[in-house]
Amino acid sequence: MSHRTDAEASVLAARDTLAEIHGQRTTTDITIANAARAQAIATAAVAQAILALNDTLTGMRFQGGPR
Repeated sequence: MSHRTDAEASVLAARDTLAEIHGQRTTTDITIANAARAQAIATAAVAQAILALNDTLTGMRFQGGPR
């Protein structure tokens, strides 16, 4: 990294620290919240897929399909 890149990173870190002191959300907070939201959506999608598979298998059993 260049000195400029290092300085910019330091400025951003200082801004985040000040924001935390003042109780404001930081870019890190937003990134973590977005990742948690994405994980929850993915988990719900998997749960729906499992329930749909269960419904399909249950329906096949009632129609005399494989057991």
